[in-house]
Amino acid sequence: MRERDLPFDRSKHAIYSKKAKKCVRTLLRRYYDEPTAARLWEEVQRQYCAFLEDEPALGGVKMTASIYDPILIFAWYAVAPDKPPLEDIQQDVFDCFMSGFDALGKLFNLNRRLDNRIANLAFRNASDLRKREIEAFPGSFRMQGYAYDKENGVVRYGFAQCPNAEFAKRHHMEDVLPVMCNCDHLAMRKLHATLIREGTCCTSGLCDYCIVGDQNPIAGQYELATRDNGLWVSVKKQG
Repeated sequence: MRERDLPFDRSKHAIYSKKAKKCVRTLLRRYYDEPTAARLWEEVQRQYCAFLEDEPALGGVKMTASIYDPILIFAWYAVAPDKPPLEDIQQDVFDCFMSGFDALGKLFNLNRRLDNRIANLAFRNASDLRKREIEAFPGSFRMQGYAYDKENGVVRYGFAQCPNAEFAKRHHMEDVLPVMCNCDHLAMRKLHATLIREGTCCTSGLCDYCIVGDQNPIAGQYELATRDNGLWVSVKKQG
């Protein structure tokens, strides 16, 4: 089915990106023969539209892909007859959402103080954007910033509300959400950095981001653990 023919309210919602479409179609072809994959793709599209019927209107936010691409992934998982292990598709989802970090990693190294400061500025600008958006779109990302730790080179911010987490909770798909949240850790590795995060909006009420260069002594104080639901969290090392 052509995207322009999909039956959803375009005054409220946006279509998924071409990258998300490519990701899902690749996954379908990986696990099923071509006729089955083609049939399932149309089912995924219909499920996508069905999901949007009860979702808050967020089609006018600046970065619609960060909201609507995950919904397509949720739709794929809802439709797939044989649910593949989500860890097997982690790289596919990262490539869909955050492949741009591959190029950024060739330019930026957050162990360098200048690059660290630039990252802090970028996240602060993103926070300002989210604050403006939340007034018009109450269901969007609710982002909060923190003062930059110049002495230790620590960039911090957080989300008190995430549309992806709210979607997962509304549709009882919290087990699928980690495959998207984990992408943040992979993205920071591309920037020669470590993301220290002990919880997300779905598990603790706050998705906290503490970002340091991967050579920063603070990074060495934590290790990455996998929760039963597949979510990667930072755990303080013992001793």
